[in-house]
Amino acid sequence: MLLAIDVGNTTVVMGFMNGNKSFDVWRISTKNISTEDELSVHIKNFLDFSGYKPSSIDDICVASVVPSMNDVFKYYARKYMNKNPTFVKIKDVNWIEWDVWTPNELGADRIANVISAKANYGENVIVVDFGTAITIDILTDKYEGGVILPGPRTAIQSLFTNTAKLPSVEAKFPDSPVGKDTITNIQSGIMLGTMFAIDGLVSLFEDQFSKRFKVISTGGYGAEISKSSTKIEEYIPDLTLIGISIFYSRKNESAFS
Repeated sequence: MLLAIDVGNTTVVMGFMNGNKSFDVWRISTKNISTEDELSVHIKNFLDFSGYKPSSIDDICVASVVPSMNDVFKYYARKYMNKNPTFVKIKDVNWIEWDVWTPNELGADRIANVISAKANYGENVIVVDFGTAITIDILTDKYEGGVILPGPRTAIQSLFTNTAKLPSVEAKFPDSPVGKDTITNIQSGIMLGTMFAIDGLVSLFEDQFSKRFKVISTGGYGAEISKSSTKIEEYIPDLTLIGISIFYSRKNESAFS
């Protein structure tokens, strides 16, 4: 089986993949991994819990937006598997046209999301990924570009850090859009503000391209906000892992063709 790993600024998501379908997905804090040996302990625990042995992992494919973490995964694969891990890179995705000025700046997680959207829906898809940052990616018959805005937790933390009296609160929708205390004021502003920002941006994209898009979402806060959005049609929690797996399959097919 393939171990697909999505390395984010806040969370590392690991999924055991059978083909392009995930089974057993694990999330750990990025800050809890600093060496290949620590990573080995986490992976062994996941394998034990799932009833597998380390030898069950045939290979590793990583989509990382934290360059300082890349060596940890390289050293783990070499030390514990005698392999070099595969990293998601845009130069290897030649079956999608990337119509942007600086494609090499595109995060590996966004590349994986677009790969997954392309494979499953073809074209005219918008992907919203709720992470530390929210990324929005637009796919017509080619990749058109997108948007980055602060994620809910990041926005809340910014208010907490940069103001004297505002507290850090849970990122959830309040019962009413009208806040009755400081906590619900912040929750309404951040959660509803984020939802309306996404819906408004999708409307702008549809006006610009004169077409309707299928809008899908993923990421930690995606499930809750997606339920309230008028534009997001489907929440796919493992979208990025699926894209990583598809990337791995396509890259290896081309290597042996």
